[in-house]
Amino acid sequence: MVTLSNVMRANAASCIGFGFIFFIFPAEVSGFLSTNMKVPEIILFVLGIGLFINGVHLVWASFKPLPSKQLVLYFSGGDYIWVLGSVYLLLSGIWITTSIGILVTILVSGMVGSFGILQMLKRKEMGNY
Repeated sequence: MVTLSNVMRANAASCIGFGFIFFIFPAEVSGFLSTNMKVPEIILFVLGIGLFINGVHLVWASFKPLPSKQLVLYFSGGDYIWVLGSVYLLLSGIWITTSIGILVTILVSGMVGSFGILQMLKRKEMGNY
């Protein structure tokens, strides 16, 4: 069953998983995404820590019986920023230049955008309390 809690937990799992990958393996991620214009490892490391913290915050919020609209908008807004950042990097040809890196970026961005939309829709279904 697709509930707000389940969507937030799936989003949290994604954030925590990618967060670990980014801050444990920044060199490998950088090389996976591009061979000629690599992401500076420090950026991936810091991004990984931020994703991990966001994931833990999502887990906490997913246990609230009725998360506030503002809280859901905060998380969805972060998802949309991720999508816009991914689109920018893809269109500008910066840091994501390998075929597999481009494909994975598109797939992950689509998943993250879906989390943002589903969180907002599921919160709206819960009413205005």
